[in-house]
Amino acid sequence: MNAFSAFEISAAGMSVERLRLDVSAINLANANTTRAPDGTLFRPLRVTASTIQPPFDTLMDRLMFAGNLGGDAEVRAMDVEPRRVFDPGHPDADERGFVAYPAVNSVSEMIQLISITRAYEANVRALNAAKSMAQKALDIGSDR
Repeated sequence: MNAFSAFEISAAGMSVERLRLDVSAINLANANTTRAPDGTLFRPLRVTASTIQPPFDTLMDRLMFAGNLGGDAEVRAMDVEPRRVFDPGHPDADERGFVAYPAVNSVSEMIQLISITRAYEANVRALNAAKSMAQKALDIGSDR
């Protein structure tokens, strides 16, 4: 494995963590909304990252044509029941007085944000360690 592979791995990890951060922020922002812009109820989102190694020819195509190995992460809407709150005065209340809110648990989203931050920091430390090792290797090979 060369130094550039370590940089690419750390960069892919940071990219996934940034996507997870964005998705958590969207979930938190919509935790108390009753309708999405299209009029439907907002469904909480989750990032799904694949660790399945694609075939060698796919990796080579990505490396040759896209310039990177790429990451397989996608955002999916969760299929969960909305939480119902009794509020008969709300304009979106049903005939029994219940309002449907997205099933976003703010506490678990905040805990996930802490986890995302720690994982991002770990990738930054790994990137810095790889950078330091590459610099030491260059220092060893240079004439002083």
